[in-house]
Amino acid sequence: MRIIILFMIVGNMLFANSILGYWMTQEGKNGKEAIVLIEKEKNTYIGKIKYIATVDKNFNIISYTNKDEIIDFELVKDFQKVDDVTYKKGRIIDPKSSREYYASVKLEGNKFILKGSLDPHGILGAKRVWKKIDKEYIKKYGDEKL
Repeated sequence: MRIIILFMIVGNMLFANSILGYWMTQEGKNGKEAIVLIEKEKNTYIGKIKYIATVDKNFNIISYTNKDEIIDFELVKDFQKVDDVTYKKGRIIDPKSSREYYASVKLEGNKFILKGSLDPHGILGAKRVWKKIDKEYIKKYGDEKL
């Protein structure tokens, strides 16, 4: 029994630190956030916008849609895994201008800490924090099927 509980705890810890899955940005100034699906493509990781969510001030989803011109836009790409929580040598693309910036990611539990920068060393840039979104959580807030 103790072994089973130990495997469940370790499994949950590993899943919590996985870059794969749905992540919600926390940048929208008008109550809108992108829900990005991170997937492995060959030896790198990419992320495409799959939904646009309307959120409250605490970033709880009110509703979401997959009917927007930005859906399937590749927002992040080329991340290479360094260890279980660090991904480097990636790029983030500005959806408005299509300009690409250097990017790296550090995972902290259910947080995706993205650092975008003008230079490859990350000196001139900004950090953004995304949060992990469970598929079941998204299903509660709209008509769309995941």
